[in-house]
Amino acid sequence: MSGATLQQVADCLGYRSRQAAWKATTSLLERQEQAVSEEWRAFQVARLERLLLAVWQNALDGDDRAGQQALRIVQEIRRTTGASRPMRVEPSGRGSAEEPLPALANMSEAEWARRYEIARTEVRSLPLDGLPAESDN
Repeated sequence: MSGATLQQVADCLGYRSRQAAWKATTSLLERQEQAVSEEWRAFQVARLERLLLAVWQNALDGDDRAGQQALRIVQEIRRTTGASRPMRVEPSGRGSAEEPLPALANMSEAEWARRYEIARTEVRSLPLDGLPAESDN
């Protein structure tokens, strides 16, 4: 449909008007962009988690350099996932639906350890081959 007018698109695809064709086209493009963005974010987080696993034990053992690396990686994971965004609090005192990870604030140390072990197992099994290359853009 390259180069077609909105009316031609509407006629070809059975939309009632140019506006309906425009809305459908715009909606489709937005969904595709969001899906690509979410897939890219998942790839980036998987990479970061692999890096975190590589320095985690040394950081826990007191290696200052590994600790700093782990901290930077965790900060990048939070930024990539949106967990570092300020939380909006409703008057009821509860976080809003925009809160990215509401359960993390009240998670016990045992639950953190359990989830970490599950994630560590899953992340170690992820192949790094075939992931998109990072870009400076």
